[in-house]
Amino acid sequence: MAETKADSMYESNRLTLLEVIEERNRALNRKALLHRLVYIARLSDQLDDKRDLGAHYEKKFKQWQSHFQGEGATGMLLVYPNHYVHLVESSSEMLMALIRDLGTMEVTGDQALISQSKVLVISSNVPTRLFSQWSFRVLNLPASRLEEYETSEPIQSLAPECLALMLKLGAYLAKQPKVTLKNVMDSLHEKVPDLLIPQDLIGFLLQSTDLCSPKEFLNRYDKPLDIVLDSELVWPLPTKNFPLN
Repeated sequence: MAETKADSMYESNRLTLLEVIEERNRALNRKALLHRLVYIARLSDQLDDKRDLGAHYEKKFKQWQSHFQGEGATGMLLVYPNHYVHLVESSSEMLMALIRDLGTMEVTGDQALISQSKVLVISSNVPTRLFSQWSFRVLNLPASRLEEYETSEPIQSLAPECLALMLKLGAYLAKQPKVTLKNVMDSLHEKVPDLLIPQDLIGFLLQSTDLCSPKEFLNRYDKPLDIVLDSELVWPLPTKNFPLN
């Protein structure tokens, strides 16, 4: 009897995994779980000033922060001559709002900011932020002249390589003194060209059918999971005969 009572007390005091995560978030003064999104896009021909892209996200992040009352956005937007790469760290609600906004950015006629985009990766429950704030930079690079990127590597290898480069870039910037950080960010193409995703590779990934567009991603995200078992496609339904003792 005493042993049963001790077991029940142990069960009542044991924390669930969710409670452990929430307690850790409270200790870190975080309002919600942190997630990280990395995606790529092709700039629209109608975009005259690439700084308009940064202004668009500065406005959107303020709106979403006010609406969701959750984690703010940090990360880096790198604008190439014809493409851009965007890494964002925030709550799941803000990241989903961003992905939905991508579809709107492609279908606004003459005011379209982008013409195509693909989601590279979403990482859930990221332990810590890599970037201390959100910022964007227009890279002073010549437009790529290569029409086709040649590689024998599969998308399953190329996408993680792009993510690794962005994470290495974030780690590099985190080590820079604040007094020189702006100067470093203004000359990334000169100081750390090996940490920038090649623009030819971005164009290649945008053509891949293995990566989801925002619409495809949202269709999978919003659609309920419904798995049809092979046994459900057989008629008559198979019966299981259990041995009788």
